Amino acid sequence: MHARVLNPLALLILTAFHGPFLVGTAAHAATPPSTAAARELVVERVDLPGSEAGTQTYNLQETATLRVFARSEAGFKASRIFWQRREAIGAWRAPESLPFSDPRWRDSDPHLSADGKTLTFVSSRPADDAKPRGDDLDLFETRLTYLDAGSWAPPRRLADARQSAGQELGPERYGTRLYFASTRAGGPGKLSVYRVDDDEQTAPRALPSPINEGTANSDFTFSPDGRFALWWSNRAGSEGGADLYAAERVGDRFGPAMRLPAPVNGPGFEFTPSITADGRWLLFASTRAAPGVAAGLSAVYRVSWPAVVEALGSEAQAFSRSSLDAQVSALWRTFDHEPGQPGDAERLRALMHPEARVWAQQLNASASQIQARSWTADAFAAAVGKPSARGLRECEIHREVRRYAGHAEVYSVVESRRDAAQAAPDYVGVNSTQWQLGPQGWQMLSLHYAVELPGAPLPPSAGASGKCVG
Repeated sequence: MHARVLNPLALLILTAFHGPFLVGTAAHAATPPSTAAARELVVERVDLPGSEAGTQTYNLQETATLRVFARSEAGFKASRIFWQRREAIGAWRAPESLPFSDPRWRDSDPHLSADGKTLTFVSSRPADDAKPRGDDLDLFETRLTYLDAGSWAPPRRLADARQSAGQELGPERYGTRLYFASTRAGGPGKLSVYRVDDDEQTAPRALPSPINEGTANSDFTFSPDGRFALWWSNRAGSEGGADLYAAERVGDRFGPAMRLPAPVNGPGFEFTPSITADGRWLLFASTRAAPGVAAGLSAVYRVSWPAVVEALGSEAQAFSRSSLDAQVSALWRTFDHEPGQPGDAERLRALMHPEARVWAQQLNASASQIQARSWTADAFAAAVGKPSARGLRECEIHREVRRYAGHAEVYSVVESRRDAAQAAPDYVGVNSTQWQLGPQGWQMLSLHYAVELPGAPLPPSAGASGKCVG
């Protein structure tokens, strides 16, 4: 397919006011799946010293220098929190109970913040000098003040607005946001997962489906890069009372729930999932039969987290891939407009990272050389938002995606027409966009585009269908 060659001045004007010379979204070619055999999932018991007969261990979380976990009697009675410090040689010190532990109260479900200094947990201890609350579990936090000395600040009960008359369980702090489960009235299930930000004055909100499905969901956690959420659920299809599930996260949205494969899930009750800070291991508790563990009590196990993701196959990235495709398609639609109208600058700004840059490759015919020009995100969006006497229709006819985790590179071939009804495009261009999956979902970090050059036609395979993608 050959493009009409425009003079350098025309290219400069079109670049400044109409954005890339590419269109819509076209048939996309996914990165071919690996032909290598998936690694075998091997579940190993994690040895945590100090266990006594008739007790169970759960809620193990591991950072680079610290471990926390909980132990209790059957029925989670007399629960206590322990912590371990890592020696310089890599070995773990013997577990220690937290200095504020008190056998009169239950402490459970510990979680360390990313910096390892804030410990969020649940407890039946009274707040300040308040009267004892019986077996009711509320949300508490404490700070690690001196690691070497093992000093922790006195625990503080979180605000009443975070608590309820029901049980609060499995809290985890991520920056200024708190996730936890609760049996409070009015939830989507008997036990549901909630979230609340520190600056919110409203009551915590239950997470939507697919997180809260079935009658019980708890122990919500994220992978270190924030791409996956994990939790346990008793929804249909679970075995042994409850199983572990994972879902891809894109911004504040979650993809379909994926039940983790055997032998991670089995006939026992699997709960308290956590991924180590280095991303190597998925830690979880299970009541599966094991030597030295009384029937019905839990021990802690680990399995390779990369191997689990690999075992989930293409399903593990299907939601984020679909979200990326939607963003790329939306990008090309922002440039479309009728004569005398602007492009969609507001939508374009939302798609781009605030520090994104756009690069144009242009032919300087008089100098017989390729030149480059660039814009900031704001300048480029402002140019697209200016009315133009001529209309523009972009049609992406070919797309290829290369991706690693939350990084993606998209190669697109786009046709541009001043009149959507005309058969031949005014010009054809190639585009390379880079995308990052972050807290806002997929955002474009950069765009580099170039119009088809004289004597260098695009490969015939590009856009052979002649149809717009997306």
